[in-house]
Amino acid sequence: MKHSIIENVPFWVLAGISIAMGVTAFFMPPKAEIHPSVLRFISWMFAFAALWTVFVSMIRGIDARVRHGKTSLEVGNFDDNNPQPTETKQEEEV
Repeated sequence: MKHSIIENVPFWVLAGISIAMGVTAFFMPPKAEIHPSVLRFISWMFAFAALWTVFVSMIRGIDARVRHGKTSLEVGNFDDNNPQPTETKQEEEV
């Protein structure tokens, strides 16, 4: 558990920055209006946080799938007919 939390520190930092920017921008003049550039920044930070999670999954050998609109990123062994990841069996060398 501790190892998992340490690996995800960049995710939590990026997500925290995004949330803090959104809350801060909401209270800056003009109040209750968030500038589109701030929204774009927040979306980029959340996107990088999601990509970090995929990167950690690749390192640990965990299958991961990210979809947004028409964009799809799959890391692992996925079958087109079966949405669940498939297990690969490795033969032992003698």
